[in-house]
Amino acid sequence: MKFDRSTFRRLALLAGVALASQAALAADRKIVILQALTGVASFVGVPASEGMKFAADELNARKFLGNDRIVYEVVDSASARAQAMAAVTRYAADPNVLFILGPTTAVEAIPSAGVANDAKIGMKAMTNAVSLLNAGPWGFISAQPPIITMPQLGDYALDVAKVRSCATIRFSDNEAYVDLERLFVEHTQKRGMKFVDRTGIKQADSDFSTIATRIVAAKPDCVVLFTLGPSAANLAIQLKQAGLPASVKLIGQTGLSSPQLVSIGGAAVEGLVFNSDWTPGGNTPASQAFAAAYRAKTGKDADNWAALGYSYMTVVAHAIKAAGPNPTRELIREALSKTKDVPVVVGTGRYSYVDRIPTYGSIFLMVKDGKFIVAPQ
Repeated sequence: MKFDRSTFRRLALLAGVALASQAALAADRKIVILQALTGVASFVGVPASEGMKFAADELNARKFLGNDRIVYEVVDSASARAQAMAAVTRYAADPNVLFILGPTTAVEAIPSAGVANDAKIGMKAMTNAVSLLNAGPWGFISAQPPIITMPQLGDYALDVAKVRSCATIRFSDNEAYVDLERLFVEHTQKRGMKFVDRTGIKQADSDFSTIATRIVAAKPDCVVLFTLGPSAANLAIQLKQAGLPASVKLIGQTGLSSPQLVSIGGAAVEGLVFNSDWTPGGNTPASQAFAAAYRAKTGKDADNWAALGYSYMTVVAHAIKAAGPNPTRELIREALSKTKDVPVVVGTGRYSYVDRIPTYGSIFLMVKDGKFIVAPQ
C-alpha cells in the first residue's frame, strides 16, 4: 500500500491527537503535607511526613489512581498555631491543591480547622482532638480519640497491670492530652481506681523535681503519663531520682511511641507500658511488608509516626479514588467521610470513619532492654 504526503500528514496529526488525548486523561492530584518539621512536635511531624511521602510514591508506582498521580508539597508548620493557619490559608487559595494532610498537633490543628472550613478545603490533622470537628465538615482527625482508646488503656491498667491507686501527669496546654487524662480517670474511677495525684504540666516544661517528690510521697501503684515521648522520658528520670520504687508501674498512651522515649529515658523507662498504633516491624503481612520496604528505601526502621503517616496518606488516596475521575475538594470530602475498612499498617489493619471519628484498633507495647516489644496481655 502506498501513501502520499497528505496521508502521512493526516496520520501524524491523528497520532498527535491520540497522544494529546492520552496525556489529557492523566492529571496530578495535589496534596499538601503540612507537618511540624521543626519545633516541639518535629519528632512526630518529620517521620509522619516521611511516611506520607513514602505512601504517595508507592501508590504512584503501582498506579493506584490509574493514569493520574499524587503529587505533594511538604510544608513546615513549625509546631506553631499561626504558621499552620497561614499555610492553610495560602494553599486553600491554590485551586490545584485538593487536600491538606496535617497539621500535626491539636494546638495547630484546631484553629486551622476553622480556616479550612471557611475556605472549604479538606484537612486531615494528625491529632485525636474531637473538638476539631466542631469547626465544620471539612476538618478530620486522624488518630483514634480518647473515647475509644482510654477505656482500653484503663481496662489494661486494672485487669493486666493490676494497679488500683495511680497518679497522673498531663499536658495542660494541649487539649488532646487533657481529654486523654480526663476520660482515663472517668473510666477507671467507675471501676474502683483511686487517684492520689493529678498534675498538669506544659509542653515546654523540663524541671519536674517538685512534682516528682510530691508523687513519690503519695505512694501510688502507678504513674500514668499523658505527654509526648521526650517529656515522659524526663518525667521518668526525675521520678526515679526522687525515689520512685521499681515496683511502681509507669503507664502511658500513644504519644509515647517515639524512639526518644528510650534514647532520653534509658533505664528509667524500662518496663513502661503504653497503648500504641504500631508494632515495630509490623504485626500483619501488610505492615511487615511496609516495614521491610521502608527500611530498604530509607535505611531506618519505621516508627509509630511513620506508620501513621503512611496509613493516613493511604486513606486520603482511597478517598481521591472514590471521588471519581474528576475529583473536587467537595467530592473528596464526601468520600473521606464514608471511609470504611481501608487497609492500613497500624492497629488491626482496617481504617474507618463513623461521623468523622476514626477507628483502627490498638495494641500494647512495653519498653524492654531499650526496645519496644509487645506487652503482656
